[in-house]
Amino acid sequence: MSSMIRSLSFQGRTLALFAASLLVAPTAFSAPINYGDFSDIPPGAVMYTDVTESSGTDALPLYGAPDITGNVLDFDPTFASNSADGSPGADTTDGQLNFDFMTAPGAGLNSFTINESGSVTLFGAGSAATAAGAGIYAEVEITHVDGTALASPIKITSSVFSSWDLVTSPGTNGWTNQLFIDFGPALANAGFGQNSYATKGSVVIDDTLVTTAETNPNTTAFIDKKDFTIIPGGDLNPVPEPAAAALAALGLAVLGARRRS
Repeated sequence: MSSMIRSLSFQGRTLALFAASLLVAPTAFSAPINYGDFSDIPPGAVMYTDVTESSGTDALPLYGAPDITGNVLDFDPTFASNSADGSPGADTTDGQLNFDFMTAPGAGLNSFTINESGSVTLFGAGSAATAAGAGIYAEVEITHVDGTALASPIKITSSVFSSWDLVTSPGTNGWTNQLFIDFGPALANAGFGQNSYATKGSVVIDDTLVTTAETNPNTTAFIDKKDFTIIPGGDLNPVPEPAAAALAALGLAVLGARRRS
């Protein structure tokens, strides 16, 4: 049975939980963890700075420190949500990521793609009220376009939510979510052309898993997240030599200066 079948009835109930989780203060449960700065220049063309995770529901870490290959940030998260026999009713696990981004000279971004995957298990004697869901909400604030600071930042929001229930997706299945954040419309609304790119800004990602289980004995809803990647899109060609060596030195100097400060 397809692992991506959506339950509209469950989605209607859990969208409210998903939205409410976004309002939880990220420091309500434990102090944020700042993993620092990440850059793979060259061959990459993007620097991620002050990569920080927080949660309003669970102890950290949930994402853990990322790896970077080229321009891609890759996390191996330990997210999970579990409800069994009606307890705790609805269980929500919420993790937040914050980071700033800056591109190398001559490069720029026009999108981010967020991919996540894991497994979902729905088991027992029950109805569609035993279910699980996964959602991503993202905010991007662009502060520089084509290397020039903006008088007013450009803000973009986007979200995706998927859900599964005991009737349509019983047993254990794999699941995936993808959120594509397109900068193009927002840049066009601000008066920029098709060849303009974001070169500096910040990102907030709120990621939520939620489960509900009925009171029937041995009825369980469980969902976890095993992989989470952030992939930038745009003009990401490596800077040609001899500028590449100078850029690499610049990137190391910038990261070193940030850590010393």
